[in-house]
Amino acid sequence: MSYKTVSFKGSKRKLLLNIEKRIKEVEAKEVFDGFSGTGIVSAHLRSQGYKVYANDKMPSCNLFASVFLNGFDMKAVAKHIEHINWLAGYAGWITGNYSGERKRMIKGIKQIESRPLGFTESNAAKLDVARDYADLIVDPNDRNAVIFSIILAMDKVFNNTNDQKSCLKDWTPAALSDVVFEIPTLVQGPKGKVYRGDILKVRKKNYDVVYLDPPYTAGVLYDTCYHLNDSVVMWDQPALDTDYAIPRPERAAYRKKNQPAGAYYSKPRAVEDFTKLLESFNYKRLILSYSDAPRNILTREELESICKNLGTLTVDAIDHKICSQPNSLNKISDKLKEFLFIIDK
Repeated sequence: MSYKTVSFKGSKRKLLLNIEKRIKEVEAKEVFDGFSGTGIVSAHLRSQGYKVYANDKMPSCNLFASVFLNGFDMKAVAKHIEHINWLAGYAGWITGNYSGERKRMIKGIKQIESRPLGFTESNAAKLDVARDYADLIVDPNDRNAVIFSIILAMDKVFNNTNDQKSCLKDWTPAALSDVVFEIPTLVQGPKGKVYRGDILKVRKKNYDVVYLDPPYTAGVLYDTCYHLNDSVVMWDQPALDTDYAIPRPERAAYRKKNQPAGAYYSKPRAVEDFTKLLESFNYKRLILSYSDAPRNILTREELESICKNLGTLTVDAIDHKICSQPNSLNKISDKLKEFLFIIDK
């Protein structure tokens, strides 16, 4: 089954069958997806008949998991999507802050140039009217599905292929195309449960399988990479810091405010944080994703040492690509190893 979801650094779309295989081996019924991200692992496991519990601290990721695990009324959402596709756009918060071009200092060349801000004005206006309309939808599951649709559409026409921290120098054909809203994937299976917040504070601690895909890379702060997704979900229309290439709300300006990004981003605390994380749940099996990407806060050897103290450790190694990037960036994707660290008690 193909699942519609957003672009995300470290997406596990290509590892779904590897993860599912390891879950089947212990005849699991309940699975906890502790860092649910795009929701794709939760969606796949629900479609395979598992009762899935998902958690993520980001509002947008929480919404993705809610749509995949709680579902929505297909007929009602189809009508809403048809309606917003026909609505005339108007200038709102997205248009005012993320459309057209603006002149700014380009650090790499130390010159002022005009660069895209994210969306064409017409696409931004359509996103504005669609998001305002979504708040009029009474049913929370249907409303979440429509907001998910808006973020999916936004993702396709945003003038970058990887994150929302910056834009490409020139408009891409995708960014210049008209934004189109589509119905999100409706997943069938046992209804799940969605948490949002600090994973260590999730009340339910007992599962057949715990799957964890925490951040490991100090340079990839997900709250900053996908801050616009969060803003569209919350629709609080915050004041923005325009010093960034793509303006950010204060909540996504960690380093500028000298604030820590939280657990799993700090190298000095990495062993302590990951030990505490892996000790917090009861399970038959724990599956931990890890990749040997640059700038990891934990080495493979350090992580293996932690895992071996908790049970019997098996490691699956899977070849994977770092990312796909446009030719205009003059970057070549390289292979890395994805690992599944499997702990059995």
